[in-house]
Amino acid sequence: MHRKMLAAAMAVVLMFTAVMLGSCNGKSDYPVTIGSIMLNSEPENIVILNKNLADIISCMGYDVKMVGRSDEVNQKGMNVVPSVGIAADASPASIDELGADIIFADESLNTAVIEQLNKKNIPVVILEKARTPKQIKNLYKKLGTLLGGNVTGKAKGTDACKTLFSELKDVKNAVNEKSIVKTVCYLYIDNGVLKTVNNATWGANMLDYTGATNVFKNSDTDVVDPEKLTLSNPDYIFCKDEDVINYLNSSDKFQNLSALSEKTFIIPYDEITMQGDTALDVLEKMLKNMYPEDFS
Repeated sequence: MHRKMLAAAMAVVLMFTAVMLGSCNGKSDYPVTIGSIMLNSEPENIVILNKNLADIISCMGYDVKMVGRSDEVNQKGMNVVPSVGIAADASPASIDELGADIIFADESLNTAVIEQLNKKNIPVVILEKARTPKQIKNLYKKLGTLLGGNVTGKAKGTDACKTLFSELKDVKNAVNEKSIVKTVCYLYIDNGVLKTVNNATWGANMLDYTGATNVFKNSDTDVVDPEKLTLSNPDYIFCKDEDVINYLNSSDKFQNLSALSEKTFIIPYDEITMQGDTALDVLEKMLKNMYPEDFS
């Protein structure tokens, strides 16, 4: 709550400063052009079909514009917004009825749905998943620019991203005061294959923020090497669901993993990949599991 109030206050100051700067350098908020999308005015009604994009937009304070969402966008407070169906096959008719000015989605959205929305003159913004901090910063800028303009929105997106990274870093620095270095990993199963978050994923960054060392951080593949996992024997294991725990317990290869006894914790995959306010909640959840004595 305090963070939201602070963000709102900062947004007011930021918007005033941005408008003043914009008027000084002659640059106006609109029209905005991002890729093939051009907006002549600020969108008022938005529909979000991707959970992470919704998380980022909420972090910037633009979630108040949301009039529709996909079933997957189920964060607390957002699930009261009308659903337009699953992300890949959202209902163009429902979106049109909601008076949407713009749609935010990912590459999973069916081309047939995009074509129908284009016929209704509703722009569809398809944004790829950001993996590195630099890509995330650019994603915040793009979303901010589309939602608030070349000056005000871009500045708001930049500020929100800086604030998020700063808060995550503050938590990391506090944890790093501990003298004992711990090791950690994140595991999930994809089509029967045990996988992890490596150096090409945001999930690896989230593990870094715990202050522990990700045993797969420098791996070039997301496929888990069983020998490396057993030899590294991480102090903590985070995993997608119970299926991973059952997989590890049922294999003779992993019976010597010390974390399997009571230091294996479930963090859903769609949570550890969040890049907005949820990232702070997930980091706190991980730290509570790792260091319960600090939260007693």
